[in-house]
Amino acid sequence: MSKPISALSDPECLQAYELIKQLIDLSVNEEYTQLDYIQTARLKYHLGELSYKLNDEWENTILHYKGIPHLLEKGGFDLSLHKWIELVSLRTK
Repeated sequence: MSKPISALSDPECLQAYELIKQLIDLSVNEEYTQLDYIQTARLKYHLGELSYKLNDEWENTILHYKGIPHLLEKGGFDLSLHKWIELVSLRTK
């Protein structure tokens, strides 16, 4: 956790990948933790980064990234274009 993904060796990447997969599994089990969509999105992002670095199949890497916007929206982030236009309008005024 203290090194950036780019500095990890392949065995370290594989260990981190497996650890994060376990953390995601535990994060949806309410016996262990309260579900936090933003933290789950963060874990999925890093899972995608590790999958890419390990040269995993593209389909797997894409699947890790694919659910992130939905998790962020469930966590309270407004990712709509309407919100983007609203923010851009405020900056130009």
